[in-house]
Amino acid sequence: MAHYYKFFGNLVDLDCIIQDLKLVLAKTEDIDFPEHENGLIADIFPDITRKSFIVSLLITLDEQFKVYCGILKETTGQTLKWNELKGSALERFITYSTKVCGFATVSDNSSKQLLTGLIEVRNCIVHNSSCLDGFGKRKVIESFAAQVDGVTIEDDIVYLNVEGCINCADLVFDFMSKAYNVALEQFPKEH
Repeated sequence: MAHYYKFFGNLVDLDCIIQDLKLVLAKTEDIDFPEHENGLIADIFPDITRKSFIVSLLITLDEQFKVYCGILKETTGQTLKWNELKGSALERFITYSTKVCGFATVSDNSSKQLLTGLIEVRNCIVHNSSCLDGFGKRKVIESFAAQVDGVTIEDDIVYLNVEGCINCADLVFDFMSKAYNVALEQFPKEH
């Protein structure tokens, strides 16, 4: 039963974190800057806060992978740690959950593809200032932008509006919620 509550509690924590991130985004969007001669603050600030939102969201996702797999390791008695596997964090998370610990699939291909796109958006923001020119995973981001409202590409730059940020947050929550629900089915609450 303790396993059930660990998984359930972390799902609830994730929901709280996602809601808090959305609240902070909404509050920063409401900031009204005084007019300046060049207007740069009003133009730059929303872009910076939205990029920060995506980076913070992906930090949260990485932490969820770690926590989930830590609980899974403990509950299944595995000696192998999830970060000892090869591949991206997403690949290791899925492999650890399914092949190492024997869970049913924790993600369908569509969700995995969208999450991969979001991860590449974050990588592009962090490593290439949101510019697709010269970015190795351009096609992944173009596919993601075509599927997610509020994510656009203009002049080789990835842009997110508020709706795009919210959609990305929902994508992360939905992905992890499915994984947590698989764990809750595997380790049900005893009556």
